[in-house]
Amino acid sequence: TSNSGSGESKARYHEWQTDTLAAAAENAQIEGDDSPAALAVTPTSRTGNYTQILRKVFTISATQELVDKAGRKSEISYQTQKYLEELAKDIEWACVINSASASGASGTARKMLGVYGWITTNVTTGTGTGNEALTESMLNDNLQLIWAQGGKPQTVLCGGFQKRKIDAFTTNTRQVEADSKKLVAAVDVYKSSFGTLKVVLHQQINTTIPGVVMILGEMKLWKKAWLRRPKKEELAKTGDAKKYLVVGELTLESRQEKGSGIIKELTTS
Repeated sequence: TSNSGSGESKARYHEWQTDTLAAAAENAQIEGDDSPAALAVTPTSRTGNYTQILRKVFTISATQELVDKAGRKSEISYQTQKYLEELAKDIEWACVINSASASGASGTARKMLGVYGWITTNVTTGTGTGNEALTESMLNDNLQLIWAQGGKPQTVLCGGFQKRKIDAFTTNTRQVEADSKKLVAAVDVYKSSFGTLKVVLHQQINTTIPGVVMILGEMKLWKKAWLRRPKKEELAKTGDAKKYLVVGELTLESRQEKGSGIIKELTTS
């Protein structure tokens, strides 16, 4: 979420337009020739995503706020910061992990479609049983799919097990530094025929979908659209305590999912 763009939403179902460029072709014209009647343009594609409400609620007793807390002055301020950070982690989870959207109803919540659900074009699948290990060939196959669609792969998101598989790719150079005598055995930047990628460990992918590797193209293709930016609100007082709500509402714009890719159904142990 910190690396994607940010904008505003004006509706529960946030919409935007996408377009594609025609493929390159031979284009040679006769000198002095009249231009023919213009061809009808292809309309842009209208797409959208539902906004999702995320919240945290906490209560601080009057006593808890006033007593000596050995390290902080205000319990309310501390807990507000803590829950805002937890909300940010939940927003990251929704933006990356959500595989389906939901319009919501009187008894169900709206859900945005996350990166995992948006990427449908450039998909590389293991054996289908989760028993195929990630290989350098699989990674490059997916990078080639993205490149063929006009994408510019830049970032790999993965969990710990898949990161170790990437670290073990045989074509990556291992060096022993003469001064420190340390073996460099981790791959944080992978240079492929289709671009240089930063390999990033992602905690939510690691714990939720460890058999998945996501390859993101230009981050300008992903954008958060806020209907309500995160803020703290004090709720009605009903006793000897104060209640607070930390809440935000947003969705994820996929400007063009063809610029990214995904490898899934990989072994995780």
